[in-house]
Formats: sequence, C-alpha cells, structure tokens
Amino acid sequence: MYPTVRHRLTGILEGDREAAAWLYDTFAPRLFRRLKQRYAYPGGLDGEDLLQDSFLFFFQNGGRVLRRYLDKVPAREQTASHLETYLWDLACGVASNRRRSAFHRRVVSLFDRHDIPLDPLAERHAIDRDTLERLETCLKEGRERVFLYYTLRYRDGLSPEEVTRVCGWSRKATYKLKQILDKAVTACAKLLGLQG
Repeated sequence: MYPTVRHRLTGILEGDREAAAWLYDTFAPRLFRRLKQRYAYPGGLDGEDLLQDSFLFFFQNGGRVLRRYLDKVPAREQTASHLETYLWDLACGVASNRRRSAFHRRVVSLFDRHDIPLDPLAERHAIDRDTLERLETCLKEGRERVFLYYTLRYRDGLSPEEVTRVCGWSRKATYKLKQILDKAVTACAKLLGLQG
C-alpha cells in the first residue's frame, strides 16, 4: 500500500529525504509549467526562481507552512489534488510579493533627476499608493485565499473566469470569494477611516 499524502508530508518534517524528493518530483514539473505560463511574459518573473522560492517557503522556519497545512487541512482532504492547489496558491503569493517588491525597487538616481519631468500629481499618486498599501495590509491580515483572489483579480488583472481556471477553484467558490472580499474591503476601509 502506498503512503498517504499526509504520511509523506509528516515524513518530510521528520527528515525523510525520499518523501521530500516525492513532493518535488510529483508537483514541481506541472507547477513550473503553470508559473512559466502565468508569469514569464516579456519582462515578467522567472518561473524557475518562483518555483524554488515557493518550495523554500514551504520548508523554511522548520517547515512552518508545511505544519500549518497539516494542522489546518482535515486529514481526509489532504489529497494530491488539494496539495497541488495549496502549492499553487502559495506560489502565486510568492509571485505577487516578488512583483510588488520589484515595483517598489524602481528608483532613480538623484543625479538623473533633471531628466525627469515634474508630475504635478506626484503627491496625489503617492498618497493614493500609500492608501492602497494600507488597504492591502489590512486585507492580508484576513483570509489567505481572499487576499490571493484580490491579488489575482485586482493587482494582476485576471478576469473571474481566468482566476477560476488558474487556481482550479469552482465558479461558485470564486463568486463566494468575491462576496467575502467586498465585505473585507468595506470593513478595512471603515477601520482605516477611508469612508467618507
């Protein structure tokens, strides 16, 4: 009898190298193809780097994320299909963080400032960006899946159908996430004093 997914994941936490190799060999090829297809457009993110970072994130800090998966997901739901969806969600989160970091690292040398036309709305844009970051921080403190839906839908610009296809969620689950996100945005806006 083959070991269950839960048995293999527990083995990874106990240092079983064969179980770790199984995880990578089973899920990495398809995950890499999906990441490359989704993020490796011209000027995009490197699929291989995203794949490695996702697995590192899964194992770092003594397997904290892996332990959280084992603790929070009921044992009967710990199937290969469910784990693949979980790893995909994790990889999308890593990609979103990488994309956000790249955006914030776009800096210009002070010596090149004379080449940049002054934007009369620069202050307004900075305030808007700060407000959006505060709102996103508030949303991120809620449910992971809701924040992932927000990121894919409103940061990455995917349609609801594309989100459904990319994440492997049902239409009903995606619609429910939109409803939950609407409520979360309203609650965060109220909390941050953004409602007028």
